[in-house]
Amino acid sequence: MTIPAIPSSSSQQQEVASFEVSIPAIEDETTTTTQPEENESSSKPVTMTEEESSGVKSMMAALTQEEIDSFPDPYMPLRHFRAEKGDVTKAIRKLQATIRWRKEFGVLDLVRAFDEENNKSINNSNEKSLSVVLQNENETGKIYVRGYDSEGRALMYMRPGKENTLNETNNLRHLVFQLEKAIACSSRHNHSNSKICIIIDYEGFALRKAPPMSTSKRTLDILQNHYPERMHRAYICNPPFVFRTFWTLIQPFIDPVTKEKICFVSSTKGMQRLVRDVGGDESQLESCCTGTKQTHLRPFDSKEYLLELPFDVAFDESISTTTTT
Repeated sequence: MTIPAIPSSSSQQQEVASFEVSIPAIEDETTTTTQPEENESSSKPVTMTEEESSGVKSMMAALTQEEIDSFPDPYMPLRHFRAEKGDVTKAIRKLQATIRWRKEFGVLDLVRAFDEENNKSINNSNEKSLSVVLQNENETGKIYVRGYDSEGRALMYMRPGKENTLNETNNLRHLVFQLEKAIACSSRHNHSNSKICIIIDYEGFALRKAPPMSTSKRTLDILQNHYPERMHRAYICNPPFVFRTFWTLIQPFIDPVTKEKICFVSSTKGMQRLVRDVGGDESQLESCCTGTKQTHLRPFDSKEYLLELPFDVAFDESISTTTTT
């Protein structure tokens, strides 16, 4: 599994006003904001500098209305602007490439895969429906969303040791489905420019379960180019000795800034950092994060996760936290 690149955002924040590109009001970083109640569904404001405001306006002016209407959320241009470190021309090109990719890859179909009215065959062919594909991919619990850090960022667990299929396209469909779900969960927990945390547990991993290099490259392309500014941090837990070989092969393709976001958790000190980073409540983390058996946590149930929970609700999340206003 690979991790998305998250370039650093601009250093000094300046006050800016909201602007006319269908983006919610932007607040200055120094402005005091009221913290939402625990169950409140409204999003936290996103802060922009004047440079970012101007850059996003230029990006919006270069897009067609059809492209704008396809945004999954209003902050998509801002993320690409930040990812390209303020290079408007490059940001426009990357944004348009992502818009095309989302349409060609069928991201919206994946998000709606378990909506009864949208549960149709892929490309109207004789292939299995997306819901069946995702159920098969998720059967072993190799990727799922469970829990949040102290700032409401969803935690997405990835377990390469539980890889159960060899179909590259379906592997990537499953990954994109889980990314979209994690983002939706973060968004519901008041993160307008929703970021997520990724926890990769290598227990049971063997090189025979490592994806082909082509899959790894496509995974990196998706995460780094089509989901910029989405990862807050990634934690690699229980990396076995053989992981060094896999890491050596894939490392050259990972953006340098991404590497700064990756933390290896293989000692007590590393686990303590992980617990501290996510808010200090290790009871909400799985055993791979704490080094102790978390007997109070329910085993992952794929059918419940896919078939019974709303798309923006994590596994084992208290029903009380799903209330919206």
